Amino acid sequence: MKFSLVSFLLILFTGSLLALGVLDVIGTFKVSHYLEFLVFSKFFDIPALLIIFGGVFTNALIISTPADVKQVILMFRKIFSQSKINEHSLLKDVNQMIIWVEDYRINRVDFINKIQQESKDDFVKYIFTLMSTNYSVVDLHEIAETQIRYRIVEAKKLSDILKNMGNSGPAFGMFGTLFGLVFMLSSLDNPSAVGPGLALGLLATLYGVASTHLLFYPLSKKVLALAEVQQKRDEMILECAMMIVGEKSSLYIKDKLLSHLNLKYVTNPTIFDEEVSEEVAIESEELEEQLDSVDESKDEETQ
Repeated sequence: MKFSLVSFLLILFTGSLLALGVLDVIGTFKVSHYLEFLVFSKFFDIPALLIIFGGVFTNALIISTPADVKQVILMFRKIFSQSKINEHSLLKDVNQMIIWVEDYRINRVDFINKIQQESKDDFVKYIFTLMSTNYSVVDLHEIAETQIRYRIVEAKKLSDILKNMGNSGPAFGMFGTLFGLVFMLSSLDNPSAVGPGLALGLLATLYGVASTHLLFYPLSKKVLALAEVQQKRDEMILECAMMIVGEKSSLYIKDKLLSHLNLKYVTNPTIFDEEVSEEVAIESEELEEQLDSVDESKDEETQ
């Protein structure tokens, strides 16, 4: 293993937060006195927070790389957000894929270049780049499936880090509780100091349990849930690409893709927004006219 200066400095920093919390508890250095303006309730205790989150992140940085921990921190912003991918959006994707099929068959080179320039979806651009290399259906599936599995593995890695942080939360809560009890027992001759020591000990346990079951565990499961939804969409796009290479009919491709969705979305066309449905219909008609003109020109050349 190679020594990492970044890991060392980050572990030193988070470990220092843990140490500051402990020093405040034992009365050596009262960091809370300098942050009294942050204390707005008896249930808010700065030393307990320093012990919990300093300990949890020190633990995470020892086990994982700083880059992975950074990704985990960025995942916190998804606590209040939901995936943009759902049955409704997937239904729209299916109709978009059918348009891709027709565009691809009219002019493959122009269509792939258009996708590379206009698409904002990296996986879509990746798939059509593979298709431009004339790989067989089997090769296309093998290469793209490896990329899909890689994305799932990355999501599972972040989920495991969050789960480990959740596991360590109550442990550091007990760590803070023990220091609080020691401080309380050592201050029995001073009744006014017993209450704060006991309060800090109990709050440390409260923060540890709360952070585990309200933050780390739910977010760990959410990371996997988002990855599974993304995987479903990626596999549908890959399946569409494989059927295009396999020269399946547009009707077959559409029915095969719709089989991945809930029947109520497949059998009830009113679920679509009217504007989206109208736009898809217009584009489909234009593509049919282009295909008819291509077929007529071929017939003329044959005659």
